Amino acid sequence: LIWVLLTYLTVHFVTDGTPERRTIVYLWGSAVTAFTVGYALRAMALVWFQRRGMLRERLLIVGGDEQALMVANQIAHDHRLALEAVGVLDEFAPRSSLLGNVPVLGDPLELDAIIERTRATAVIVVANAISWEANEYVMQVAADRRELRVFMVAGVSDLLSSEVLAARDGLPPLVRLRPAQLKRSDAIVKRAIDVSVGVALLPLMVAVLAIARLTSRGSLTRKRQVLGRGGNVVSMRLLAYGPPGSLRSRLAGGRAGKLPALPAVLLGRLSLVGPRPLPATVPIEAVPWRRRLLLMAPGLTGPWDRDGSPSDSLLDDLTYIRTYTPWSDIRLLVASLGRLMTRQRAVPAVREVTNGASALHPNGIDAALEPPTSR
Repeated sequence: LIWVLLTYLTVHFVTDGTPERRTIVYLWGSAVTAFTVGYALRAMALVWFQRRGMLRERLLIVGGDEQALMVANQIAHDHRLALEAVGVLDEFAPRSSLLGNVPVLGDPLELDAIIERTRATAVIVVANAISWEANEYVMQVAADRRELRVFMVAGVSDLLSSEVLAARDGLPPLVRLRPAQLKRSDAIVKRAIDVSVGVALLPLMVAVLAIARLTSRGSLTRKRQVLGRGGNVVSMRLLAYGPPGSLRSRLAGGRAGKLPALPAVLLGRLSLVGPRPLPATVPIEAVPWRRRLLLMAPGLTGPWDRDGSPSDSLLDDLTYIRTYTPWSDIRLLVASLGRLMTRQRAVPAVREVTNGASALHPNGIDAALEPPTSR
């Protein structure tokens, strides 16, 4: 269509006339034919090169059990897969040993360095053949390297928590781990929700700050350092606590205590709805799964704040990131605003956990930022 349009404009301006219809039809047919032939020739050339061992995707196999051996043998004997297994990473097999015809290059915890050395672009993970620590490290590398394609030999837990794709014919069932990231259109809608709702809530924030100033003295806000998108440190301002039992303390302990963070939301550093805020004081490398929560800006509310209480389930946050839609933001935001506007009684500053082992703030933010207080 673009080719026909350019031809039409060229003929029109060069000859100062209008091309005939048959000329346009001829050019249209020629363009379609050329595109079809070019695409077919490209596909044939790609197959020709791949069957001769060129233009193959280089991959690593993480785990060294019988399933990994089956995958390695299938790749070695089926050239149609266009894959080249360049190495195996296993915690128990000695280096330079072979799994089938594929050499063992090292430990799964060396995955990042081995990817650099071998220029691998894909990884097949046999989750049952590696330790929990190695599996978490592989997931961390997958989150850091968005260009890396990660597949997993499907187990029961993987089928329940991931999207199953038909990866390659001739291989065992694989779970494709998609990078958890927003589509451009979803990111635009999410930003529009943050700005529009954030601006609408500014008068409520001013009213809460005015009430806090009239009822007690001292600093109006307190600052918490949290990890934003990509691990950048962000200052989150919350309503400061007042004297015990005061109105300010009740506001600070409830959801109204999050309203001073609205300027950071309008600046794009935080979001109204998102994964739980992570304290900047804890090294991100200490808990590998936390990197996955940094793919989106932390939220003032989210699935972790479901049903009016902080949730301890990491799965809620990870599911929110992986299956994000603007509708999920609207649903969670309406639920949170409803709890904020309809709660009549004062919210206690501290919620006592039933097991008696810790105390968490009911606004959810402090629960994520401050370590539990041991009794």
